[in-house]
Amino acid sequence: MKIASRILFVVACVIAAASVLLAAYVAHMGEVLSPSSLKSLQSALQMQQLHALALAGVCAVAMLHTASKTLLLSAALFTAGLLMFSLNICLIHLAGITIFRVFTPYGGMAFVAAWLSLAAWAWRFRLN
Repeated sequence: MKIASRILFVVACVIAAASVLLAAYVAHMGEVLSPSSLKSLQSALQMQQLHALALAGVCAVAMLHTASKTLLLSAALFTAGLLMFSLNICLIHLAGITIFRVFTPYGGMAFVAAWLSLAAWAWRFRLN
């Protein structure tokens, strides 16, 4: 599980870097986008940054402690949320790709489930 945590940590860093680039791009496209698109993108990018940081944190904890399926589940759910929610909203408003729109609410639920699984891990965690 250490290798999975390491890979997901790298993924989190790349997603966080992409969020900064996308935020800069959106900031410069402000006049071109409708106010509702701009608001949606800003919200999606804020969620992307927050949850990429959370994913990196979960992976860092997983690399430093004993392997845990609950931590890996949390990391996988954060990743799923980032793809189904944040990436999807960016695809809709920046590229006009709407085929995956149905997955957006599931991405939000994946974020909730990730936080709850992280809470479950913390509740059961014991310092050695």
